[in-house]
Amino acid sequence: MGIDETGLFITPEHTSPKFYIKHLYPYYLVKRNAGNRVILDIGSGDGYGSSYLAEEADRVIGIDCEEKSVEYARNKYTGDNLNFELMDATSLTFRDETFDIVCSFQMIEHVKEDMLLKYLSEISRVLKPSGVFYVSTLNRDLAMKPGQPYDKNPYHEEEFNAAELRELLLKVFPEVEMSGLHPSAKHRFFQRVKKTGLFKLFPEHLNPVERFYESITLQDFRISKKNLEKALDLICICHKELGASSRSRKMRKLSG
Repeated sequence: MGIDETGLFITPEHTSPKFYIKHLYPYYLVKRNAGNRVILDIGSGDGYGSSYLAEEADRVIGIDCEEKSVEYARNKYTGDNLNFELMDATSLTFRDETFDIVCSFQMIEHVKEDMLLKYLSEISRVLKPSGVFYVSTLNRDLAMKPGQPYDKNPYHEEEFNAAELRELLLKVFPEVEMSGLHPSAKHRFFQRVKKTGLFKLFPEHLNPVERFYESITLQDFRISKKNLEKALDLICICHKELGASSRSRKMRKLSG
């Protein structure tokens, strides 16, 4: 399952490269905008994502509600601009307007339904007026197979399709940009080849499918606002201020 020995969280060294890179991709999107930013990572788990962001950000704080996760992350990742704290995401102890960016990946599905608005409201509260919230979760539309019964992950409180997630986020954030995480064209090719079983009998070091998956990179995934029902995961960028996304794009054009 790609979890540590306690079963609490994902660790890069205990999971397949494909599974790890898929979970790292949203952090990659944040990292591109992390320069000189103060960032809160909610549900930091092992801490790999927070540490990755700290390579660019001014400061990163990772929080988790599991004490073992926090201790694990503190022992594994260190840096002058990186901290891990034990905290409930629905009751943040930070002051209003503290963070430029808040991210919470593969976390919202673990929040109890009656606490979802509190969770999102707390995130909005600690964001600066121009702040941005990045969130990702599995895509229930893809997880549900046509004609087959569906049981959600027993560790999940709530799972979403694109329309449901957008509706929820818009209750707190006035502007929501939604995209889906998809395999690249190369990645899709190897998915199809794998299904054929063509190279199944080859030794692993000679199997091109196994070699691809063992060396998979961030470039083997892509994001798109199209075909959300077929996305592996849903990724949203939520703005605290209406019109913030268009202003941000305009500034990028002027600086580029």
